[in-house]
Amino acid sequence: MANYLLGIEAFTTPAKLECTKLLIKKFMAPDGIGAKCHQYLMDKREAEDNWAYDYWLNDMYMDVRLPLPINSNPGMPMPPVRFTTVHDVARFAAVILSGILKHKELIDSGNLPIDRAGSREKNQPLCMAQYYRPLGSCRIPGEQRDSQHLVQRAAKTDEHVIVVCRNQMYCVNVKNSQRGRISMSEIASNILYVLSDAPCLPNQPPMVGLLTAEERTSWAMNRKLLLQDDINQNNFSLIENALCLMCFDEPLPNSFNALTFTGATPTGHMVGDRDDTNMLHEMIHGGGSSFNSANRWFDKVLQIIICTDGTWGINYEHSFSEGDAIVSVIEKIYKNLDEAQSACNSVPADPPPERLSWNITSEMEERLKQAAVTVDKAVGDFDLYVYRYKGYGKNFIKKCKCSPDAFVQLIMQLAYFKLYGHLVATYESASTRRFLLGRVDCIRASHKEALEWATAMCQGEGANVPLESEGEDEDTRKVKFSIYNKDKLRELFRIACTRQTEIMVQNILGHGIDIPLLGLREASKKFNNGKVHELFAHETYKTANIFLLSTSQVATKSDAFMGYGPVTPRGYGCSYNPHPDEIVFCISAFYSCEDTSTTRFAKSLKESLDMMKDLMTDEAVDKK
Repeated sequence: MANYLLGIEAFTTPAKLECTKLLIKKFMAPDGIGAKCHQYLMDKREAEDNWAYDYWLNDMYMDVRLPLPINSNPGMPMPPVRFTTVHDVARFAAVILSGILKHKELIDSGNLPIDRAGSREKNQPLCMAQYYRPLGSCRIPGEQRDSQHLVQRAAKTDEHVIVVCRNQMYCVNVKNSQRGRISMSEIASNILYVLSDAPCLPNQPPMVGLLTAEERTSWAMNRKLLLQDDINQNNFSLIENALCLMCFDEPLPNSFNALTFTGATPTGHMVGDRDDTNMLHEMIHGGGSSFNSANRWFDKVLQIIICTDGTWGINYEHSFSEGDAIVSVIEKIYKNLDEAQSACNSVPADPPPERLSWNITSEMEERLKQAAVTVDKAVGDFDLYVYRYKGYGKNFIKKCKCSPDAFVQLIMQLAYFKLYGHLVATYESASTRRFLLGRVDCIRASHKEALEWATAMCQGEGANVPLESEGEDEDTRKVKFSIYNKDKLRELFRIACTRQTEIMVQNILGHGIDIPLLGLREASKKFNNGKVHELFAHETYKTANIFLLSTSQVATKSDAFMGYGPVTPRGYGCSYNPHPDEIVFCISAFYSCEDTSTTRFAKSLKESLDMMKDLMTDEAVDKK
């Protein structure tokens, strides 16, 4: 509880902080329920592999009713490739699928190497459960709570993937229980069949994939209606048990490019008129019903997306694993692309892939039309910007003797403060894989030390900005500034950086606050007539869990980058990827929120990063 107060003091008014302290005192009093809740969790820990896992999974994913694209599923463009003919596309797809199969065989054999911690209890083994979940699994919508379809691993079984082209779905076999893995050449032939067959079909297929992009309760009810038909039932079985989806897209037009601001024009990957932002749109949502959003099944854990112009990447359902497990597999396949692709040629395969047909009632046709309207509205509201900062990268940061992650997190606090004059609840994911079934806890970067440093950095830029509520007096709402020299600014930065690192270490070693608070909140229902204790119903706790800045570092070895949407209508999503000499930010918001703008936030990031270069250059001089 002491750490909880430290975690919220930077963005909570003094009056609300005092109220929270009183609620904590009541919760922890001898006649309160705090001790009972704590003991309940201690007993739960002894009885279960991971006492927190179901609480966390339901709270983070299964109980959330928002649509998966934009709100939950990340997208990741990989470095583009070059296609000359449709045969190149088929060969490329076959190499990717062959790499997926090799990884599946490694998993099935039990020979997947165990990851180990690189620091902080170095070499400690890390839980590998996330690597075993993605292939063949699928999220299942529920009217109140979703569930997960997890396949059982077996070495000698048939394996298939679902290939989607022009909204047509095909079942493509990739492994036979009798003769084993199907060759790359045969897979390429099957892919070529799909790419040739789908564009020639006379009838527009029902765009069932759009339903997976809807709000979860609506999708659950529509799924139930579709399952009343035997043919549709078989389709669901094939899709949900497939290793993955492979989606062949038409490229999005360059009208999806983000607006740019002076000094931050699109850089990096360019495919024709398409830039990084355009390609990330393709991977996150597909562009709407007129483009590729129906060419998806967003419940499927892994969707590999390939465009005819050489743009490619993935979309993945987040509830089964964190990004690291997915990225490592895809990047390993990408690393071996050139060698494998040159050895792959199409040879005839028999029988050809089976196309999935759907029986759609007139009522369902109307629901599909409504789904198209809903999806298009969501896509139109999605403000996305991929910004590559070229001033420096992690090499410079390391010369400053700073953790690149802590440095970038504080930069984001400064960028937010420069725009709004105050800090907000900030989420950064921290891996808890040192524990069985561990996923993530929350590093809260908006702490008092970060606020003091950001305030000092903005000396002379002050504004009269409300914290979070009306009713405070004028003096309370003012942000006060003092004039500091560079030495004092560097001192405040070091203090903030040290605090940020302390919070990170607490989290990865299992001493974060958010998962224990979640456990106490849920346990309190058992001792409070089914309702959460007033501590967790209070506005301060709710505000602390509305992350107006949701962030994560997604490091890649290649020039790939991963992005996602905000977790609240008034907030920002911001992933970052520090390279040696640049930092890639994937910034997201919603146009419907007048207070947010990805291009303004990117501009503030640039200004903040430039300010730090000026501040820290003397510190970054190489010492012989």
